[in-house]
Amino acid sequence: MPKVARNSKVRPKKRSHILDIIIYLILASVLIGGGIVAYLVAPIVRDLPALANLEPKPRQTSFVYDREGKVWTELYSTENRIPVKLADLPKHLVDAVLSSEDVRFYSHHGVDLRAILRALVSNVRGDGEIQGGSTITQQLAKKLFLEDSRTLKRKIQDAVLAMRLERQYTKQEILEMYLNQVPFGRGAYGIEAASRAFFGKSPRDLTVDEAAFLAGMIKGPYLYDPIDNPKGALARRNTVLDQMAEYGFLPKDEAEKLQQKPVNTVTTKTDMVGEGAYFLDYVLKQLLAKYPSELVYGGGLRIYTTYSPEVEKAVEKAISATLDRDFPYKNAESMQAAAVIMDVKTGHVLAMVGGRKHEEMLSWNRAVDTKRQPGSAFKPLAVYVPALESGMGPNLVVNDSPVDFIDPVTKEKFAPVNYDGHFRGLVTMRDAVRESLNVIAVKVQDMIGFKKSLETAEKLGITSLVKTSTEAGLNDYTRSLALGGLTYGVSPIDMAVAFGTIANRGVKVEPITILRIEDKNGNPLEEHRTTRSLAISEEASYLMTSMLKDVIAEGTGSAANIGRPAAGKTGTTSDWKDAWFCGFTPNTVGIVWMGFDQEKTMEAWKITGGSYPALMWSRMMKEITAKEAPADFPGPSTIVQAKICVKTGELPSPACPPTDVRTELFVRDKVPKTLCTYPHGR
Repeated sequence: MPKVARNSKVRPKKRSHILDIIIYLILASVLIGGGIVAYLVAPIVRDLPALANLEPKPRQTSFVYDREGKVWTELYSTENRIPVKLADLPKHLVDAVLSSEDVRFYSHHGVDLRAILRALVSNVRGDGEIQGGSTITQQLAKKLFLEDSRTLKRKIQDAVLAMRLERQYTKQEILEMYLNQVPFGRGAYGIEAASRAFFGKSPRDLTVDEAAFLAGMIKGPYLYDPIDNPKGALARRNTVLDQMAEYGFLPKDEAEKLQQKPVNTVTTKTDMVGEGAYFLDYVLKQLLAKYPSELVYGGGLRIYTTYSPEVEKAVEKAISATLDRDFPYKNAESMQAAAVIMDVKTGHVLAMVGGRKHEEMLSWNRAVDTKRQPGSAFKPLAVYVPALESGMGPNLVVNDSPVDFIDPVTKEKFAPVNYDGHFRGLVTMRDAVRESLNVIAVKVQDMIGFKKSLETAEKLGITSLVKTSTEAGLNDYTRSLALGGLTYGVSPIDMAVAFGTIANRGVKVEPITILRIEDKNGNPLEEHRTTRSLAISEEASYLMTSMLKDVIAEGTGSAANIGRPAAGKTGTTSDWKDAWFCGFTPNTVGIVWMGFDQEKTMEAWKITGGSYPALMWSRMMKEITAKEAPADFPGPSTIVQAKICVKTGELPSPACPPTDVRTELFVRDKVPKTLCTYPHGR
């Protein structure tokens, strides 16, 4: 037998050299290709926001509330968004969105390869509409963090971000964020704002066909609005209903039945409020002076105001009813008017009109921005209240006769005359107020002094008085202050504060339009309470009110009579450029101004404060006070009555004829003690 070599082995066949080369080439290609992909993708992924920054911060609509706590208007710039919880949405709405946008939402992990392939095949075949393979999570990632572009970089980024979002949030959280984020058209972002914009109701009240319509709008927010494209809107809604039936969310026969219904959306509302637009402007200017505009318009603030829709409506209606016939509004050169209504006890501004027509937001507001000459409406503030504070009373008698003064500021001759050019001789302060006599006002100011005159008006609430001379050498320590001739003039809102102080028994309250502001989570940012300060004595306040009641009862302001206790003062400038009526009831003060922006004279129409302004005041205040029980102004216990002779202001003597005897009001320790010595009939 042949010997077998020990330890011999069977050697395998040698692998083909060519096969090895192929394998190595494939491996090299994979490695090189992977490296290239990694090289290209790495910077794309590196540009993505950090995982810690993935919490979305969408803009939210801010709300403005009226004094009753009801929503008055909404504030938003480009995105009207009102957050809503997923749990508060009806199931058929969620089903409609899933059917339309991502039926496999609960099955994938952020990216749906099946949907991508289906869309690719459909687009290659040309099966109607261009199909997209993006999931709801990918769409959310794109809307929140990425630019809206169709590039490979963006596609990779939204896929990566979508997978990150899926790891960080639950499906319910992602769907809720998505439904609060996506645009629907008409400036509405998120399902709550969209439901209101298109159907005027909350999502919980949407019918199935309405839900299908809104779900369809996500695909083309500005393509399927029924106002612009009624056929397209109907077709898109019906497509969503078909999809709901196809995926088992809706019986097919019900879907077919709903497809027969028309698409009935509400008309688009304007962004600008109608009534109260000037009030809103005033609120916005205060907000924008404190907070960034993006917070005001997109921070979800809750702004609670003092605005009263009923009062505002009464004011705007009164102005229109009084002026439109005789002075129809045509353009910026037309006759203008402004008004402010305020609660005298709280300082809450209830209504504000800054002009006859509001043409753009944050426009010129004549109620607060304009300073005009107040004319005789300033007499109570700069003359008679300080006179009462100095110890004088309504019984003060002054001779209404010609007089010449030299003004301390202008150094010019100052010779006041009355409106009608006549002089009346001996006149009491009460009669001078009722008839708005210029000569008496100037003479009383001379008795109290310029300093007392100006500083009392300032204490009452006038903020525009000039105490330090301007470059032109002007200030308001002048004779003309008594007649409302000021360096810069006054605003209606300042006049409301000042006359409100008289109405409020001498207590000044600062005007308030914003009660409180809360952030989007309900946390308070600021709160405003009534700020009170004692400006004048209660006795001076009551005596001034008593005289101003006479103005309406039988004086220059009789056109303002509202059939219940009220007090007021007319104001007309000597050049006929401004006309005012400033009046109040025990609870409410109202200021009305009328004139031209160009300060043209109104002499051709002989407009005084007792004509159109008083009539406007009467019309608005009748409606404002209609639900209140008539009440008179409460008087302090220190006020007493006594008879006087109107020729001297003293106690009547036996020689005083009954026609010269009147019952007058006094502070208890100011009742005259001497008898009249006027030579009646002698």
